[in-house]
Amino acid sequence: MGGHSINDAYEKLEKIGQGTYGKVYKARERSNGRLVALKKTRLEMEEEGVPSTALREVSLLQMLSESPYIVRLLRVEHVEEDGKAMLYLVFEFLDQDLKHYMDMTGRGPANPLPTSVVQNFMYQLCLGCAHIHKHGVMHRDLKPQNM
Repeated sequence: MGGHSINDAYEKLEKIGQGTYGKVYKARERSNGRLVALKKTRLEMEEEGVPSTALREVSLLQMLSESPYIVRLLRVEHVEEDGKAMLYLVFEFLDQDLKHYMDMTGRGPANPLPTSVVQNFMYQLCLGCAHIHKHGVMHRDLKPQNM
C-alpha cells in the first residue's frame, strides 16, 4: 500500500480475535463494501527486508486457499504504522464457525447434532485436512472456533 494507511482501504468494524500471532478484525472494503477478515501481524524486519518466515506463510496460505474447504486469502497488505512494519492478511469473511452454529442451535452434550450433520461436517473437515497435508502442512489448532 506504500505510504497509505490500512484505514484508507478498509473500515475496521470490530475485533473478532486475538492471539500470539496478532489481532483479527472484521472489516469492510471501502472500494466495494465486501466484508473481509483482516489478520494484523507485526513484522520483525530483517536486514534483507520482510522476514522469510512471513513470506513462507503468505506463499503457503495463497497455495492452500485454492481449496473450497480452506478460508481464502484474498490479498496481503504491507503497511507502516507508527514507524513499525505491519502485515495485514486479508481473508474472506466467514460470519459463522462451528462453535457459533452449535451455540445458536442449542447443541451440546445433552442435545447433539444429528449424525448426518456431523458426518457432513467431518467429511468437509477431512477434505480440508487432506488438502493441507498434501502440501506438507499440519493444522495444529483444529477446534470448533476454527471451522
